[in-house]
Amino acid sequence: MVDATEIQDLQTILNNSSRFNIENHVRVLANKIVNGDRANQNFQNRTLGNLVAGSVAGQMQNLIDKWFLGTDRPRTSSTYQYAQGSLFQNGVSFNDILQGNLGNCYFLSSLASVALEKPQYIREMFTDNGDGTFTVRFFRGNVADYVTVDRFLPTNNNRLVFASTGSSVTNSNNELWVALAEKAYAQINESGWIYQDGTNSYAGIDGGFMSFPIEHITGLSSSSRDSMFMTRQELVDIINSNKLVTAGFYEAKNGMASNHAYTVTSYNQSSDRFSFFNPWGAGSWGPAQVELNWQQIYSMDAVFVWSNT
Repeated sequence: MVDATEIQDLQTILNNSSRFNIENHVRVLANKIVNGDRANQNFQNRTLGNLVAGSVAGQMQNLIDKWFLGTDRPRTSSTYQYAQGSLFQNGVSFNDILQGNLGNCYFLSSLASVALEKPQYIREMFTDNGDGTFTVRFFRGNVADYVTVDRFLPTNNNRLVFASTGSSVTNSNNELWVALAEKAYAQINESGWIYQDGTNSYAGIDGGFMSFPIEHITGLSSSSRDSMFMTRQELVDIINSNKLVTAGFYEAKNGMASNHAYTVTSYNQSSDRFSFFNPWGAGSWGPAQVELNWQQIYSMDAVFVWSNT
């Protein structure tokens, strides 16, 4: 049983974390255990609760497992299996993104934009703990927050069903960073601040707005505007400033889907066309990359979201 003195001792250590050279992600995760977090209400679909004087040792262990071992996995009807592979393969690329059976294009298109323009944020997003778990960093405002995920990912017939859909979990060449970021986003949703439904579930991050993930992944603020209220040159200037840029369209034409988020990857001055990456990848709906001119974009009533730096 944990008594009041032990909790106070833990709080004292956290309050003096710099003196003990405690890394920031360890301090933040430990704080969720010692001082509480909204996500502590449940563990593996059972009621848990914040640590208080009188909490039993089992509750303390469950909180440790939740925050440091990633064993409180997001709810899904799919089967979790251990995924072989490495975090990165040949660096970070927006082409690593492949959306699966989940409507989280708003998140994946933002992730692709970060991979394209500011890949250092992706590399710094993950801490490999060396035990089959990864600590994943997000930002709440400009303050870093963290969650831990393990290598178990949702599958159907031994193949991934969400990000990196179709990949075999036994393939040693798997690149896992996208699927792990997606899983981490589903988990941290339970803490209640990413503007989703506040559940630890994949369904909880199904559908959302493009502006929030840019801020959550990088800590950078963002702006948005409808194409009807901007000029072609304004969009060109935004893209050429190496900002993160995503887009959605109200109308489905010119090879683009409606109510779907894309990454704006480049502007070609010679052809006067803008390139868009589809997180679905290539398929019966079309290629992974689509080029449009300004007139086409304007006619489809596009909405653009970009980072302010």
